[in-house]
Amino acid sequence: MEPRRFQKSSQKIRIIPLGGLGEVTKNMFLYEYLPDGRGISDILVVDCGVGFPDEVMFGVDLVIPDSSYLLDKREKVRGIILTHGHEDHIAALPYILPKVKAPVFGTRLTAALAEVKLREFAINTKINIITENQTLHFGPFEVSPVHVTHSIPDAVNFIIKTPVGTFYHGSDFKFDPTPIDRKQTEVGKIARAGANGVLCLLSDCVRSEKPGYTLSEEVIEDTLEKEIRECPGKLIFTTQSSNISRIEQAIKVAVRHNRKIAFFGRSMEQNSEVSHRLGYLHWPQNMLLREREIKKFPAKELFLIVAGSQGQASSALSRTANQDHKFLTIKEGDTVVFSADPIPGNENAVHSLIDQLTILGARVFYSDVLDELHVSGHAAQNELMLMLSLVRPKYVLPIGGTFRQMKQYAILAEKMGYQKQQIILPQDGQTLEFDSLGKVNFGPKLELKNIMVDGLGVGDVGNVVLRDRQTMATDGIVVIVVPIEGATGRVSSPDIISRGFVYMKESGELIDKAKLIVLNSLRLQKGRIVDWQFVKKQIGGNLEEFLYKETGRRPMILPVVVEV
Repeated sequence: MEPRRFQKSSQKIRIIPLGGLGEVTKNMFLYEYLPDGRGISDILVVDCGVGFPDEVMFGVDLVIPDSSYLLDKREKVRGIILTHGHEDHIAALPYILPKVKAPVFGTRLTAALAEVKLREFAINTKINIITENQTLHFGPFEVSPVHVTHSIPDAVNFIIKTPVGTFYHGSDFKFDPTPIDRKQTEVGKIARAGANGVLCLLSDCVRSEKPGYTLSEEVIEDTLEKEIRECPGKLIFTTQSSNISRIEQAIKVAVRHNRKIAFFGRSMEQNSEVSHRLGYLHWPQNMLLREREIKKFPAKELFLIVAGSQGQASSALSRTANQDHKFLTIKEGDTVVFSADPIPGNENAVHSLIDQLTILGARVFYSDVLDELHVSGHAAQNELMLMLSLVRPKYVLPIGGTFRQMKQYAILAEKMGYQKQQIILPQDGQTLEFDSLGKVNFGPKLELKNIMVDGLGVGDVGNVVLRDRQTMATDGIVVIVVPIEGATGRVSSPDIISRGFVYMKESGELIDKAKLIVLNSLRLQKGRIVDWQFVKKQIGGNLEEFLYKETGRRPMILPVVVEV
């Protein structure tokens, strides 16, 4: 689509995707009201999720939306509304809420899971609970939740009425005819919104490449039934800790087969406890074991629900695979069921984990060998077209997917009669402005960064640091220690230390030549050396050229001057 450039208009709504556009995770959208077309008076935030690091983000734990745009506008934020309880929609709250102090709203389960996340950071903010029958007001925004089926209970979309028109925020959804909680998508409410007129539909597009319909969550239960009958040892079930519907199915199967249940992993324990207290997970109290109690029971009587489906290094499942878990071990006859597909970027970690579990003697089942172990929570092509036909928007904006998935969604919309100018495919950082005449234009473009969380550090790891980590991981590091006498300025013979570059005991000739390169770099300086920063750069440049010529590798070179 090629919208017209900025034009003056009396009122505008500006949509700013801080995440969730051109990417599957890190969902966060701003709706801004500009009553005179220029100044912002009110902001509504939809979702506040994290992203997950890819394979070149060495050492990074999470990626969060760049909220710097909001910092000088925080007093205009009227509220944050959450669509559901998955981490890519709620888990950035502990990082962003202290900076943007606004009331947060979510359905009962979503609110509870968000509060668990906040408490991990000693933030005791209460999330306001909403129901599908409520209408919420945030300044000029009137918001009505719409219950939708997804892979977690209590998921909603939002009908957002504004002074310039109505927006349907269709984050993650599918049309599941047999959901686990038996609460189907509110098709009638969606159709009524469409009949009343919708200016723009923001639609989930993750499965726009998949024809047909997404399978019902019920398929998982039948597959688990088959596997538990053939399991002579303990059955270990792993999925994302926020996938409450999937965990409920696992528990049902365990109870039917009279197997004791235990949860492993902090996130799994916390989310299951909260969900059980609220009535979303059900088990007889005498069926639940604590971690240390599992050794009292035969393996064939155990059903263990374990965190770590994404191969996280410190997860309960990874520690088990590495034979480093205090209570949980893998033995011949055990079965491990992965009921989750790897998040893009986690494939190698998950496959390595599967290999290790197999080596220990477990039968391991995952979606590559058994399709019915994981069912997506996202709508496939027929369901996406059904949503389009119900909402009947003037414009459509695919969200929550990669750009190729956005493009595929655009092809579907065109098949349904939408013109190219009605389908919005913005690039990263591009804002959209809808005016009171019902027209859409590109607004200002923002320079958004990936804010990376590494341990306790938030945003202190950038592209330069990642490049250094990548260099060290692929080509290693060479440290040159140059001793200098403080009184005379006389330089002694340098020492060279290699880590991850060459094995020093077998590379004496290369190291000796490298020392000569360093000494020659020092001799280029006349008299006493004053500008050591310049000299270190010269040493690094000369040595980099030499080592590349000799080895074809470019290690990180770190010259260090030590006064002796």
